[in-house]
Amino acid sequence: MKKVSKTLTVLLCALLAFGMSGCGNRSKVSMGSDNMAILTYPDFPQTPSDKNSWEYIGNEQNTIEWYVDVSSWAIPAENDVIRKIKEKTGITVKFSTPVQDDGQKLATLIAGGLPDVISVPTSNVKTLASLAQQGYVYDINTLADRWAPTLYDHLPEDVLDWWKYANNKTYGIPNHYYSYDDIPDGQLQPNGGMMVRKDLFDAWQRHVETDLKDANGNVTYTGFDGTQKSVAWQGYITTPEGFKAACVWAMENYYGTGNGGITTALQLGQFTNTGNASLEWLAEFFAVPFEDKEGNYLYRFTQEGYANALYYLNDLYTTKANGNTLISNSNFTQGYDGVGSIIAGGKAFATLVTPQDYQMHFVTAKDSGYDYISMYITNEAGDAPVLQDIRGYGYLFNMITTNCKRPDLVIKLFDFLSSDEGQLLVSLGVEGETWHWKDEQKTEIAFTEKYLEDKANLTTAKYGLLTVDLLLNYQFYDNMQPKTNNGKTESELYRTNLKRPLTIYAYDYNACSFIVDATDTRFQNYNNALTRIDSLIAQQIPKILKASNRASAQKLYADTVKLLESRNLSLVVEMQQQAYRKTKEKLGITVAWPAYQQGYVSPLDRTAPNGDLSLYRTY
Repeated sequence: MKKVSKTLTVLLCALLAFGMSGCGNRSKVSMGSDNMAILTYPDFPQTPSDKNSWEYIGNEQNTIEWYVDVSSWAIPAENDVIRKIKEKTGITVKFSTPVQDDGQKLATLIAGGLPDVISVPTSNVKTLASLAQQGYVYDINTLADRWAPTLYDHLPEDVLDWWKYANNKTYGIPNHYYSYDDIPDGQLQPNGGMMVRKDLFDAWQRHVETDLKDANGNVTYTGFDGTQKSVAWQGYITTPEGFKAACVWAMENYYGTGNGGITTALQLGQFTNTGNASLEWLAEFFAVPFEDKEGNYLYRFTQEGYANALYYLNDLYTTKANGNTLISNSNFTQGYDGVGSIIAGGKAFATLVTPQDYQMHFVTAKDSGYDYISMYITNEAGDAPVLQDIRGYGYLFNMITTNCKRPDLVIKLFDFLSSDEGQLLVSLGVEGETWHWKDEQKTEIAFTEKYLEDKANLTTAKYGLLTVDLLLNYQFYDNMQPKTNNGKTESELYRTNLKRPLTIYAYDYNACSFIVDATDTRFQNYNNALTRIDSLIAQQIPKILKASNRASAQKLYADTVKLLESRNLSLVVEMQQQAYRKTKEKLGITVAWPAYQQGYVSPLDRTAPNGDLSLYRTY
């Protein structure tokens, strides 16, 4: 989210302080012994469980308002998927989104009256918990028990359980999740990633091989600690010192605004009032642990390794080549479109973003002749990266609000969209129009010739594939889509392969995706403290990265840690550690940090700086 005068988190804190006033006099909401609002449910007839819940809707027709709190989520035009959803459920959905990701629109809705359904990014855990605690959204369990009992057959149990609080209730359903029930054998690709322009990467490697490697095939260099080090020439770029040298070389040889020129050596994601994802990805490449060797959760920002990641970026920012810093000053004020334009124009030597968020920008760059490929970087000690795999329990959290007049019908819509039938519809389109079963056992799918013809002619918008993805089980979609003769374009295959070579460095991070219990009597103090802490970190990170030198960056970091401690960091860490332990118990594990697990073998291979290229898919 962008920094504005009154963001969602600020408003939520104010509302919490005054009992969530507004929106129907929320100050009068009664709280139960579990520290959650006592909800009143409408008295609609209970739905039997002998058939799918939506089959009990009959011919009833209804229209609902659904707000998605992400400006880049594309509101779908009328298409075959939307028509089929209305045919199956009788529900017409009117979607809306904010103009900007600044939190103001949702804040206004909270204060003045929420629509029937809201979808909020799961990363905004404080908002999700506050909405549940203060009675703005219904719990899914009660809705399902009364009006959609078959939802329990269609929604993976581990997904539902993951989001429940200590009162054993879950207040929404995520999308783009990866259930353990659906994950095939093998690892998943990482969430974040580092991408480098292939032509410049190849040119740098030729330079290293020709001019820098010694007779033994190694490069000897001086580490940041002043010691002499040696590494295989292919992997020099994967060291912090080698990557910095490559950045300087790229800016000295390719800086310019013309064709093929770059304007920045390293492009970071956008800086917002909640932080910067690039810092998290670099911490993972630098193998900054979220757990100590005794199994205790570590608050990452205060770890030495995280501080070193900040200092490294500060070093890149303060280093100049051709009179320009290796990280551009404009990077700190760019929004999503600004970051995307740099990528799309091939103007960055390397990027440290969330590749799937900018996949179309990478495709645009590729189509212009500037392919980006994956690479990795390690910490100075040479520890293998420990990247969070993309498996997780959701991107958007979809909640039925207590303003919804017909929650009995909306939960049936959720049931339909969570079912195999609904998942196939929203991901692959209407059966018989875009796809058909290849076998009687219904295990393999193929696209229809008509759909492939329209796809080749770029006229598939009418079909509506993946336009209503708000309850999409992404792993189900990945498992079910055709794997051969499936009509994937070159660009689609490129998007599929963006980070795949880095899979060998991807691990399960679910233990640190814990949900702090909103029913805890300390939760409101925790929530307020965390909001202030996150806001402070987001404000300080750009200052640390842009400090005039390392000493200044170190002082700013130390001062920031002291300020965090004054904002009740101890309570935040205490409750997060408790949630972490409970999450590990839920997962049935005692050690979560991969490098501390028994049998761990480092996959690091400096001679393969792009990861395992054999993992590219070649449909």
